[in-house]
Amino acid sequence: MSQLFTAVYDISSAIDGHPNLRLNLVVDGYNDTVVGNAQLDGERGIAVRGHHVEIDGEQPMQAILLAGTTPVFVTEGQPSAFQLLMVLPTAWKAGQVCYKMSFGQRQARVLEIRDGVAHAVLPALMH
Repeated sequence: MSQLFTAVYDISSAIDGHPNLRLNLVVDGYNDTVVGNAQLDGERGIAVRGHHVEIDGEQPMQAILLAGTTPVFVTEGQPSAFQLLMVLPTAWKAGQVCYKMSFGQRQARVLEIRDGVAHAVLPALMH
């Protein structure tokens, strides 16, 4: 089994009107690093990188910690910062998420989600 794999998550909030977030990630299980892209509905995405960690306890859980890599030039509507914590108790399939995304730099608009629910998007089986 390869230590390098992709993971795609759709993240929604229980609050009406909050946009959905899609994470397209590549996880390197050998050194527990994660890279990819985070994109809100209808917005430009932001490159992200971070770490995968295991949390010890009665039931083992996985956690992914991500931060956005700041682009050199940011327009007012473009994501300029990103932070995320995702805890996955069900073998990478679903979990709880909190994240914060800022847009622009001068008069930054901030979206903060504390009640996110992540669902893995599994690729369709090939015939």
